Amino acid sequence: MSSEGFYAGLTVVADFGAVTRAGSYAPLPDDWHVAVCDVRDSTGAVRMGRYKSVNAVAAAAITAVLNAAGDIDIPFSFEGDGCVLCVPPRLLDDTRAALAMTQEMADASFGLYLRIGTVPVTLIRAAGYAIRVARYRVSEHCVQAVFSGGGVAYAESLIKNPATTQQHAIAPGSVAPRGSHEGFECRWQDIPSRHGETVSLMVRALDADPGRAALHYREIIAKVREVYGDDEACHPLSVPALAMTLAGGRLADEVGVRAAGRGIFGKWLWLMRARWLVLLGAVLMKFGIRTGDTDWGRYKETLVRNADVRKFVDIYRQILAGTAAQRGALDAWLQERYARGELVYGLHVTDRAQMICMVFDYAGNHRHFVDGADGGLFLAATAFKERAARLAASR
Repeated sequence: MSSEGFYAGLTVVADFGAVTRAGSYAPLPDDWHVAVCDVRDSTGAVRMGRYKSVNAVAAAAITAVLNAAGDIDIPFSFEGDGCVLCVPPRLLDDTRAALAMTQEMADASFGLYLRIGTVPVTLIRAAGYAIRVARYRVSEHCVQAVFSGGGVAYAESLIKNPATTQQHAIAPGSVAPRGSHEGFECRWQDIPSRHGETVSLMVRALDADPGRAALHYREIIAKVREVYGDDEACHPLSVPALAMTLAGGRLADEVGVRAAGRGIFGKWLWLMRARWLVLLGAVLMKFGIRTGDTDWGRYKETLVRNADVRKFVDIYRQILAGTAAQRGALDAWLQERYARGELVYGLHVTDRAQMICMVFDYAGNHRHFVDGADGGLFLAATAFKERAARLAASR
């Protein structure tokens, strides 16, 4: 019996707190593969003010693989400077080709090296790691994958570790690139925080016992809610703050992805096309015009609901809008529990969020990847790793 329908057949959980419960998850089938993408030297890109291009490359990889998957529903997660996707065996070759195409585009358009690779689930399990997946409903139109078991992190380590990378990484030129980035868009200005700060947060509970770790995660989620308020109060996007752009510099990421290899004139044509669509969209949204199944008067509301701002891939991550006082209160609470050895965390603070979009239809099938500007999740991960190293050295 084919395992291709595995992910689509999972029960969807509506409460994010359910991602802490083992019963929400199912093991990924043995014949599936985990695909990993990671932009190398994201530090240099952040230093040069090009973190949004890093986000764009990660989102483009997801877009390319979803286009290759077609009607097959697959789990994936956007991680700021990279992504993870899981695919059944029939999609493996198309996935590798789509990632190779994205790797080639990243180099040609942005001068970024996208490290890519695939790892069989059987190898992950043989190494003693589990890889379990659940489906969490973000909105009416948007279901998000969450992962537990440590298998994703192990797959990432195989791709990044010089001792194992040759066995699993897809080297430039080793796979014929093919596929499509159809649906990739980047037409919105950065979104200023309603409350002054945009915080990128990541936390991992350290208890080796899954049950006790789950309790810690529920406590963390509850504390974030206590400090920052409900999901709407701390959401990094708001309808009034959403504004599209006509600036060539801000549209450059979309042009780089969608017009890669088309030469200067081809890129100029795509820029003009994007500007025309921005103007058209602004008119449709301003006057609340309806086209087919799309109610443009409510498009921004749907966008906010479909935004990817909170996730769980063995580590809890969230992008939050709040005040300096709220961040200070949460930081103090996390620091106290870090000192106890209960958790490791990292956070990054800026004044705005940035967003990359994946739009397959405007009526509802669109996803919006949100990160903190100026380094966001990547710099939160850097702080996370520094704390983890200090904790390990103290033991």
